[in-house]
Amino acid sequence: MRFFLFRCRCFVWIVSALALPALARASQDCRAEELERVLRNPRAVEVRQSLEECARGDPRDPNVMVVLGRGYLLEGDEQRAALWFERATALDPKCSECQLWLGRAYGAEAMQATLIHQTTLAKKVRKAFERAVELDANNLPARTALVEYYSRAPGFLGGGRDKALREAEEIRRRDALRGHGAFGRIAEHEKLYDAAAREYESARREFPDSPEPLLWRARLAEHQKDYETAFEQLEILAAMPSQVEALYEIGRLSASSGKRLNRGEEALKKYLDRPTAGPDEPSFASAHHRLGTLYEKKKDRALARREYTAALELDPMLTEARQALAKLR
Repeated sequence: MRFFLFRCRCFVWIVSALALPALARASQDCRAEELERVLRNPRAVEVRQSLEECARGDPRDPNVMVVLGRGYLLEGDEQRAALWFERATALDPKCSECQLWLGRAYGAEAMQATLIHQTTLAKKVRKAFERAVELDANNLPARTALVEYYSRAPGFLGGGRDKALREAEEIRRRDALRGHGAFGRIAEHEKLYDAAAREYESARREFPDSPEPLLWRARLAEHQKDYETAFEQLEILAAMPSQVEALYEIGRLSASSGKRLNRGEEALKKYLDRPTAGPDEPSFASAHHRLGTLYEKKKDRALARREYTAALELDPMLTEARQALAKLR
């Protein structure tokens, strides 16, 4: 299951990274498949060391560059990630995936930029996503990214409702499930929440074995502060085979809402009771951070401190955990 993270500030947004197929071509200095393995490591320090070693080798393979960029995005180093994606697109101008990741990196960079720089980066985001679709009309993640961009951005930055609807229709022609998701997102942006719910519920009826409609509906309910419905959807999701990320989502929702704290604690502990998290799953560091927040809601400062510390041991760059721990001292 793939989870998407949508954030927005001054019309600039980032969609959390989606899985890239395993890359097979090798480089003289480092191999893409080895980097893919490293990115599955929950210890951020070891990921960082491997990235730096490979970057020093100055790889010439655009596939390796894409994996390096992904790693730096996970590290929160958006500018360095964008540089690697730019190099990848320069070496392989017809690579649709490279353009998609470049757009995501620009979006992540814009989240930290000044207002003026955000405007420049927003245009780069749009151009990269549009180029990705030009290169591969069936790149549905790129089309989905454009739906988000067109729905959020004002006209002077190339946004617009009609553009978003056209992209959603193109998605629906190729994939009915994703089409429901795209039209639902447009409805959400327009605050037509009943219409969005109908899209997600239709997707659930048409694709009862797919996890995405449950997650979409849960996110919508959470946005509306309808926590009972959100938990209900996530519990159905957690009961489906191989949907371990739903446990994280239950814990995250519990920690953020202050509801069902015992269930949230149980879910996060179960999520952490595995050897490792996958490359496209929430990190163990993030799970420990959520658990710490949950313990704060339960007024257990000692356990909260323990979980924030565990999060920082796995990922010293996790600012939210560092700030939360500092407040407890």
